[in-house]
Amino acid sequence: MFDLVRKSALGAAALGALGLGGAALAGAAGNNATGTSGTATAQQRAGQPQQDQLSSAGAAKVKAAALDKVPGATVLRTEAGGPYGAPYHAHIRTTGGKLEVVLVNSSFDATAVQADNGRGGPGGHRGGRHGGPGGGPGHGETALTGDTKDRVEAAVKARYSGATIIRTETNADGSAPYESHIKTSDGKQLEVHVSKDFEVVDAREQGARP
Repeated sequence: MFDLVRKSALGAAALGALGLGGAALAGAAGNNATGTSGTATAQQRAGQPQQDQLSSAGAAKVKAAALDKVPGATVLRTEAGGPYGAPYHAHIRTTGGKLEVVLVNSSFDATAVQADNGRGGPGGHRGGRHGGPGGGPGHGETALTGDTKDRVEAAVKARYSGATIIRTETNADGSAPYESHIKTSDGKQLEVHVSKDFEVVDAREQGARP
């Protein structure tokens, strides 16, 4: 009887030890998961980009397209996506020190160059009705090109001498067919509407952004 009692006690102790060991392993796994999550949170808080990475071959093609468009520039980085629905874009610094974004199509041809206003990569370009002074066109709007773009911007510059044109596009609200987002010489950010006859019809001041 004594031996039976002793064996039962030893068995219970062994089971208890196994239970403690399992709990310890589970705790270690939980700590490891928490550590991984904590690292991801730290990266997000640090503002690290969460953007699609290009393959080395793709990045090389985007870089070549950007340099072909803006000779002598320094390519800071290349990324997938971009404003105006571009498949790719490159952030560059021109020989004059300007920060610009070169948009590249799916055939790896540079299609446009716009000011880089510190909005970052694809995720930094705003959507919505109006993309904001540094972003792309709003919903239903497209970037102007060629002679139309030149004539719209000429009209805007004639009205606002010394202004910096941020982007020029179609206007979706019906008040005028075209619009140009500018920063005036005194620091105001305006959305300038231009008629089909390329005359400035009105302007709306936009909220200042850092």
